Amino acid sequence: MHKLYIGNETYNSLSHAHDMVKQLRNSEKMELLVIDGDKTDSSKIVDLLSSSSLFTQSRVLFIKRLYRNSDRGKIIEFLLDHLEKEGTDHIIIWEDQKVSAATKYVKYFKVKKTLEEFNKINKRSFLTYVKDICESNNIKIDRNLLTVLAQRSNYDLQRLQNNINKIKLIEDKTVTAESIENIVANTLEEDIWKLLDEMNSSEGNPVSTLEQIFAQEIDPHYILPMIARNIRLITLTKYLISKQNTYSQIASKLKIPPFTVKPLINATNKYDWKSIKSKYEKLSSLDYKIKTGQIEPKLGLTLFCTIV
Repeated sequence: MHKLYIGNETYNSLSHAHDMVKQLRNSEKMELLVIDGDKTDSSKIVDLLSSSSLFTQSRVLFIKRLYRNSDRGKIIEFLLDHLEKEGTDHIIIWEDQKVSAATKYVKYFKVKKTLEEFNKINKRSFLTYVKDICESNNIKIDRNLLTVLAQRSNYDLQRLQNNINKIKLIEDKTVTAESIENIVANTLEEDIWKLLDEMNSSEGNPVSTLEQIFAQEIDPHYILPMIARNIRLITLTKYLISKQNTYSQIASKLKIPPFTVKPLINATNKYDWKSIKSKYEKLSSLDYKIKTGQIEPKLGLTLFCTIV
């Protein structure tokens, strides 16, 4: 068995690669050899692939990040030739990135039907994933709370799994809004709201909040659209309130859980139309400057927080 795992959803791909390694080792007693493909010298990798175990007939070779090796061309050429020869070793390869389907490397495994690709899932699919993982863990959760759990997990599979593990520790497996509030840690979604609150307060310290977000190693290119999204929610909510919409109508039209409407309205009350327009204009200008390379993203976001 030889398999290649790739894709930009690295937590998922690595989990499946580990499962395959475990499955192979459990099927029969085999030696496991883990190779850091990005750090190991190419000649050593070739030697390890060529050698055989002294104690067992077959081995499981788990190679990680081979495509990041500076001498990957030479290694991959040898690897593909080696895989065509009859042998008893099982070679499982995991890449922490998406690799072009046009490469000989990916084409080989695709033709052999041993390619596993895991890419980022959109928010709608993520909600389905949350529902499925809750059901598989016998966790009962209201449909509206699925969205909250997804948001609190930052739509990130690893964070979601960590949160599921926390929820499994409570005696009552029925998830409530209160249990999520108490168990699941604040995430980027809440930090963005806090950032906007700090920006809108004369006594606020938005730069400090922004630094906390940066400390989470969040890509600045991801922060900008989240700020835009939250300002958009504020704008739409303010408009719907002016049209005498009820809480349930606002929740329905904005496609958000009903119990999140009140906090959103409270946030909306802090903004007048002039400040909303100003934020939109400055955010659009910043987005353009970042995309055209006129300003570094982190610096641009810091300036945005201090001048808005």
